[in-house]
Amino acid sequence: MKKLLTIVTALLFTSNVYAGFGVGVSGSILNVDADVTETTSSSDTNSGSDTHSTSVDNDVVPVPGIFGEYTFDAYPITLGVEMTLGSADISDKVKSRTETPSSGENSGSATDYKANASIENLTSLYVEIPVYNNFFVKAGALSVDVTTDESGVASYGDATGENGTMYGFGIKSGNDAGYNYKLAYEVLDFDTISVTSSSGNKVAGDIDTSGLKFSIVYNF
Repeated sequence: MKKLLTIVTALLFTSNVYAGFGVGVSGSILNVDADVTETTSSSDTNSGSDTHSTSVDNDVVPVPGIFGEYTFDAYPITLGVEMTLGSADISDKVKSRTETPSSGENSGSATDYKANASIENLTSLYVEIPVYNNFFVKAGALSVDVTTDESGVASYGDATGENGTMYGFGIKSGNDAGYNYKLAYEVLDFDTISVTSSSGNKVAGDIDTSGLKFSIVYNF
C-alpha cells in the first residue's frame, strides 16, 4: 500500500502543468472512535496477567490536508492522493486506572497506569466518480501511523504503515479551470491495529472515523 501511494504521489506532484491536473487544501472535522483491548503480562502490572477492554472517542478533531489529483477528460473520474498534516488523539481524555495488590512484594503499593494514542501521517489514495450533476461518490485506500503514550508500563512503541479503507459522497462546484470547491462526508475504517511492549503487554484496537471535509482545489 505504501509503495503504491509513493508511486501515485510522485506521478501527480511531478507532472507538468496540463488540463485536468489540480492541487488543493482541505479541512476536516472528524469523529474518532476506537474499541481497545489491553492484555497485560504478569511481569509488568500489579494485578498480573489480565485483560482490559474499553471504548474511547474524540468527537471534534480538526484535520488539515493537502492533495493533488487528476480528472479525466472523456469521463470526469478523479484520481488523487491526499496527505494530512499534524496528528489527532484517538481519545479526548487520557485513560487511566489504579491498581493496588493485596499480596506479594508490592502489597499495598498503588500504581497509576495511563495511556492514550494518536494517529498521524494519514495518506489516502482515492477515486471520485460523478453520479448526477456535480454530486459524486468517493472511495479509497488509507495508510496511517499510530503512536502510543503510556506511563506505568513498558512502552508499547508505534505502529507504522497500517492500512484502511475510505468511502463517502459529496458535491463539487465543477472541474473547470481555476478555483473550485468540494464538500464531502467521509468514513475511514482502519484494520485492527496491534502493538506489543517489550514486557509482553499487548494492545489491539479497531479505529473508525467519520466526518465532513471542505476542500478548495485549483484546476489547471
